[in-house]
Amino acid sequence: MLRITFWALLVLVVASTITFFSTYPRSQEQIVTSLKQDIQMALVPTEMLFAQVADNADILAQSFLRQYRLQQDHAPGSSALFDNWFEQTSEGVKRLKQQYFDGVTENQRSIKGVSAFVGKSDEPLDDERKARIVAATLTLNELGPAWSKVVSNSHLSMPENALIMYSEDSPWGRIADENLIMTDYSVLRSSLQSQNPEREPNWTGLYYDSSADVWTITYQQPIDLNGRHLANASFDVELDKLLTDLQTGRHAGTNHMLLNDQGDLIAASNISENLKKQPLLSHDNYDEPLYQSVYALIKAQPDVNSVQVFEDTVPDHLVILQQVPRLDWWYVALYPHDLIREQASVQPLRLSITGLLMLGLLLLVVHWQVNREVSQPLRRLASVAGLMDAKNYQDVITSRDKQWRFKGEVKLALDAFRTMARRFVRAQQSLEKQVSERTAELAEANKRLQHLAHIDGLTGLMNRRSFDRDLQTILSEKSPYILALADIDAFKLFNDHYGHEAGDRVLQQVSQCLLSLDGVLAYRYGGEEFALLIPKALVNANASFLTEVVAKVAALQIPHEFNSRKADVVSISMGAVTVTPDRAPAEIINQADEKLYKAKEKGGNCVESNINKDSSRAFSSY
Repeated sequence: MLRITFWALLVLVVASTITFFSTYPRSQEQIVTSLKQDIQMALVPTEMLFAQVADNADILAQSFLRQYRLQQDHAPGSSALFDNWFEQTSEGVKRLKQQYFDGVTENQRSIKGVSAFVGKSDEPLDDERKARIVAATLTLNELGPAWSKVVSNSHLSMPENALIMYSEDSPWGRIADENLIMTDYSVLRSSLQSQNPEREPNWTGLYYDSSADVWTITYQQPIDLNGRHLANASFDVELDKLLTDLQTGRHAGTNHMLLNDQGDLIAASNISENLKKQPLLSHDNYDEPLYQSVYALIKAQPDVNSVQVFEDTVPDHLVILQQVPRLDWWYVALYPHDLIREQASVQPLRLSITGLLMLGLLLLVVHWQVNREVSQPLRRLASVAGLMDAKNYQDVITSRDKQWRFKGEVKLALDAFRTMARRFVRAQQSLEKQVSERTAELAEANKRLQHLAHIDGLTGLMNRRSFDRDLQTILSEKSPYILALADIDAFKLFNDHYGHEAGDRVLQQVSQCLLSLDGVLAYRYGGEEFALLIPKALVNANASFLTEVVAKVAALQIPHEFNSRKADVVSISMGAVTVTPDRAPAEIINQADEKLYKAKEKGGNCVESNINKDSSRAFSSY
């Protein structure tokens, strides 16, 4: 039987080897065909995106020029608007006020999402520059919202170190470094007349935008009037969006790159985090081996319009190269040879598994026949002995040996084992009963201890450990909750004048008041501070819910002559924030604590929250 097994396995190995070498070229051909189709499909949305950005830049440039001429015709009014909208934040630096990013309506004109940075410059900030900046602000406010789903930011940059941006997410103009000189960097410098005398629009290479924490490429179109460089109509496109378009539905394991006509990296699926400090990624500063190999390959190739395949040019990778129409960019897909070999081995693996199953079935039949006629009684006896040795007495008792037709000494031995097993089972059952009773008592004691571990002994509220556990659960389950931190006003003065026993009674009375709130989880956070986890539905249904909680405590009418409030009763201050799952527990608690601190600063007995979307409000209980 061992010889049969050996020769069968040998045949399987030979057949699998032959199948592998015959299917490998076919698998490679199928992968190449599939990747070619993927590239053709990937280039369609990519080309459409870049074409749309270029068209939008034309619209932005023309709209800016119209608005600029209009503002020049009313230069004094434009200068007044500039002085009203902008504020000096440091020497030589002016920024658009925060309210114009948050949203404001003035003179029947709504402005929102716009920020501006007017940095240090040798050029004077005269009426013409002010009119230009006001024109840029109004133009972006009008057009920016329509493009927010296509690009991450829309902006108008100026050679005098100024940039006006529309963004729904980031007020860049408010946070830019006060010492920033944008023309010192390659993005804006490439648009200057000295660097771009042809005045051609251009795409930058890939760079890391630290202010937005994203990899970005920028499209710039210079805007000139009568030979003078006024501004640049420009858009930022995030790498994440570009890579999503390039990689959706593609082969797993494929590396993708997009290079411009200079060989600078536009997008890639293997960008390293340690490159975030690089201004732009090009063959001069990006030493990643795959990129350098692809760059050398592109420089060695003439212009082509069809897909080209290279097997051994880049180590360990199959390279598929295609020029992007209209842009003269290069789209590259690199597929590891290891994955091709892996796919080619599927058919031999199936053959091997099938052969092993057939061989196993044959050996099973042979073994079954031999064992049934020769060794079955002895194996059964050894099995029962093993059960006895392992103390599986119940299995010995319930075994049905009649179906095996055992006779003679084997039957006598089995009967003896069964008798011994019954005696052992009776003794074991008695012992297990005692153990079960002791275990139940221990479980009940542990349950009581567990309850005590999560309850504050003085107030009966759940303690800090329970709060941490429940807050983490809410974040994990993404449940809509509000966190409110409450603190008894002037509690130290209460203890100092009324005594600590009276202070304990106050803690208990306030705790019972909080426990009476239906649907609210109440905790003693520490000292005289409490935490509430409130379902957001309660506040949505009753906008004054938090204020009513503060008023309910004051309504207890616990005398406190040393409270700063005129009511001379015990009161609480409360800070509340919305629990959002994208933040850590400590961050949420700190934000609520900041709101509590603001409520304290306002004199206590009030609520300070950020539950409204755009701004925080304070609600007084009086």
